[in-house]
Amino acid sequence: MGERAGIPAACEHSVEERGCDMKRLLLAAVLVAIFAGLAATPAFAGPLPGAIFTTLQDGARVNANIYEAKEDVYLDGGPGPNAPSSAAALPEGDYYFQVTDPSGKVLLSVDPVASRMVRVNEHGVIDHVYAAAVTTKYKGTDYGTHATGVDIDHDELGAITVQLMPYKDTPNKGGVYKVWMTPVDRFVGDPAEVDNPDYFHGFIPAWSKTDNYKVKRKGNGPEPSPTLITVLKFHDMNANGEWDEGEPEIEGWPVDVTDPLGSTNTYYTPAVIIADPVGVYSMLEATPAGTLQTASYLDGALTAASPDNPVAVNVAADDFSHEVIFGNVGLGRIEVAKIYDLNANGEADEGEPGVPGWRFSVVGTLAHGDAYGPTLLEADANGMAELTGLLPGHYTVTELMPLGDCWHASGPLFHVVDIVSTLTDGILAGSVESVVFTNYCEGEADFGTKGFWHNKNGLDILSSNPGWIAYVNGLAPYSAPSGYFGAGDEPFDGLYEDGTPVGPAFNDEGHAIWGAGTWQAEVSQFLVDANAGGDPREQLAQQLLAFIFNVKASGAAMLELDGEWVSTDTMIADAIDAWLAGGSAANYWQGILVGFNESDAVPIIRGMACEVIYE
Repeated sequence: MGERAGIPAACEHSVEERGCDMKRLLLAAVLVAIFAGLAATPAFAGPLPGAIFTTLQDGARVNANIYEAKEDVYLDGGPGPNAPSSAAALPEGDYYFQVTDPSGKVLLSVDPVASRMVRVNEHGVIDHVYAAAVTTKYKGTDYGTHATGVDIDHDELGAITVQLMPYKDTPNKGGVYKVWMTPVDRFVGDPAEVDNPDYFHGFIPAWSKTDNYKVKRKGNGPEPSPTLITVLKFHDMNANGEWDEGEPEIEGWPVDVTDPLGSTNTYYTPAVIIADPVGVYSMLEATPAGTLQTASYLDGALTAASPDNPVAVNVAADDFSHEVIFGNVGLGRIEVAKIYDLNANGEADEGEPGVPGWRFSVVGTLAHGDAYGPTLLEADANGMAELTGLLPGHYTVTELMPLGDCWHASGPLFHVVDIVSTLTDGILAGSVESVVFTNYCEGEADFGTKGFWHNKNGLDILSSNPGWIAYVNGLAPYSAPSGYFGAGDEPFDGLYEDGTPVGPAFNDEGHAIWGAGTWQAEVSQFLVDANAGGDPREQLAQQLLAFIFNVKASGAAMLELDGEWVSTDTMIADAIDAWLAGGSAANYWQGILVGFNESDAVPIIRGMACEVIYE
């Protein structure tokens, strides 16, 4: 193989000198461009997601990938050791594999590439090895289709393991081998051949997964120790960037390791990687949404790495081991709701709306001692605000009152919450805290007497709001004809029960104010009907009708009664109950409603929020 990456050795000189096919040169150039572009793209997991690794026949791991014999080594693919079941797996399809020395320069596999083809199923695991078309003799043994085993970790997904034999002994003094796996459509060369001249025997590193393993040497001499890179992760609960006592290790967290050849493989913490050949190994950990990398250490020293800037481990020939440690924390969220408290009870009841534009201030003390804030929030159109990406700490959320004196708080003016980071089954998450602020808006309203609503000004208002009459006609005092109203009957529709139109309405001076056969005329006459029979229910029904119109016109949700805020809906319901009961109950409520209907500047809690204005 030539020394220039991606250019076949046979084509290092001119086409005339080597007799190379121009198409082959063009293909190599295109692949070099693809490889260069991919190498410049810091995408997590490289162009090929997932991982490969080596195990025993049953899928069991061996310590530090060190095996007793070459025959013991099996290829496994998909979610790797320590990986959660939901881990990203290999893309579905057909793949070739090979065994080389750690540098990739020396091909050790001895059977044709086509005899080293496996299938990855829809679950991302190897589930089939294709039959070998030829038999390969190696050291007196005939090898055909590669032997397989059942992967105990993912047997329910159909996962198998595939024996790597036959392959030669590694020339590496430490007994280290490298296994490769690449999609069939990314292979460059002739799969009928054992070896191919382009790239690493037809395998492009950027489109390959690799994993190193060691086989113990035979004999009684000292066993050389390979250079190992150990990758660990801890839950940085206080986000101070240090692995403090009591902070647990995180297992099953994906870390992408790109070796000096440019091949990227995914490992899961805690991971031990045989680092061969020498050169730079880049470690890039996953940073799922809602988490933050708080620290990265290389051999005990804090690095300047970040989620977009991997830890670079420069492995030299005489190195023995390196250790990479990542610290991470889950980020929390505070959700704030501003509710218009229609009944002023200090709670967010069903149906009570949010208040847009309300502001809040958030300050706090982080778990590692630093101060936070103030941060200003503003409620959206639904009365909601959210503060995300919060480190563990103690936070205070305070509502900021708008200008003017109409707004009042019915609940606390501030809430104190603690954001914590939790670790569950290898997953980090920050807590979500919800706080609710309840407020109401006070005002004053001039109520009108039943005489006001009987006259033209009141009838004009009613005519602009026909829905009020529809509401009234559904209430017990007005939904059916009564015996005490002679100038019409209920419900208010401008007609007697027999279909005869009611007469026109007149004001106190005897002038006609509304025409015959209209509900306005019927309402007007009802409100001033003489109570000749002395039925207390008629006077209550008249005052209640005027009261309802006053409530509707003023938008009052609450009125002050006997020193307490009482819902206008409750008052109407209680007055109706009194009307149904008659007698003293009707007289009592008739008196209460007269008091309101004949008052100006009645304190109210508005049924709709006031304007929210800040400087």
